[in-house]
Amino acid sequence: MVEDAENQGEVYEQLAGILSYPRENIKDATQECLTALLGNSNYPEGVVKEIKEFEKSIAALSLDDLQGIYSHTFELTSDYTMDLGYYLFEGFKRTNFLVSLKGMYKANKFPYDAIAKGELPDNLVVILKFMAVLKDGKLKNEFRETIVIKALEKLAKNFETKNDEYSQYKHLIRAVMSVVDTDVKQAA
Repeated sequence: MVEDAENQGEVYEQLAGILSYPRENIKDATQECLTALLGNSNYPEGVVKEIKEFEKSIAALSLDDLQGIYSHTFELTSDYTMDLGYYLFEGFKRTNFLVSLKGMYKANKFPYDAIAKGELPDNLVVILKFMAVLKDGKLKNEFRETIVIKALEKLAKNFETKNDEYSQYKHLIRAVMSVVDTDVKQAA
């Protein structure tokens, strides 16, 4: 069971890496993510297929173009924001959620400030990195089930319903949703 948790943590860390703002190593990071997924038989083959689709869709893009697509997709369009609380809460409820999330990070000794690098606590990349190291299995599963899956479903639906030409990242969102959903079901 410890090995499964370590593999799961590695998968979350790898997914966070390729969902981060693209750097020179994005293609290598995508390969590392595929390797982590192929080394974990818990996940459906559709996850690997989605990562390969992402890899194929960015193969001919320059880093500048991919960075532009990333910014357009996740930072300039609220329909695709990776700030998951946006999909679940409004106004003060979201503010309270962000505060409670920072409290949960602190209680679990997660170095939020060092990892977030200016992102809000509900950013998907930050959340994936938190889940990669979270030891409390009950808390992890409850968090995935009540927050992460519900928000990812709405984000994925936005990618499906809005025919955006810059949707290379829809493949990663589908992959993350499938991984988290599989982990929730296996923990139940």
